[in-house]
Amino acid sequence: MTRIRRGLSIVTLSAALALPAGFAKADDAACLAVLDAVVKQAGVPVRQVITIERAAAPGKPLRGEIVRLGDTLYMRAGSEWVARPYDAQKAASDSRQAMQKAPHTCARVRVDTFDGKEATLYSVRTTGAQGPTESEIWIGAEGLPVRQQTDVQGPDKAQHKVRFEYANVTAPANFRR
Repeated sequence: MTRIRRGLSIVTLSAALALPAGFAKADDAACLAVLDAVVKQAGVPVRQVITIERAAAPGKPLRGEIVRLGDTLYMRAGSEWVARPYDAQKAASDSRQAMQKAPHTCARVRVDTFDGKEATLYSVRTTGAQGPTESEIWIGAEGLPVRQQTDVQGPDKAQHKVRFEYANVTAPANFRR
């Protein structure tokens, strides 16, 4: 696996859960709102469009996609789609467990508009072994994340942007298992 694919795979796993790396204890209403959205998303079909801008490679973003349908997760890095088993109950459980691991703060920032629809913007700041991470997560009226932007600090400084789509989610035409 190339270094780019390995890095994208790590990021896409975090994006699939809609959590920044090191997301932790839900001790206030804002953190609970974000966790509720992540847990809800674990059980619905979703397409995620991911862009990663790395400080080490300015102007050369990594792009990928994830499609989750039923018990299958499809990932695209470059032009190749790969299918993997997906367990929605385990993903929800993993999200809840991750809430107990690292110091964090969450805040409800404002009601915003995303793609012409109302969404509530939350900020999540964590401190993990790799350094601080700051995320903005927009949660739509249906209680699902619609957008996420995460700034990763430390030696692997990067900005991850994820757009979540829930309508007309279909499996890619060509993929390998």
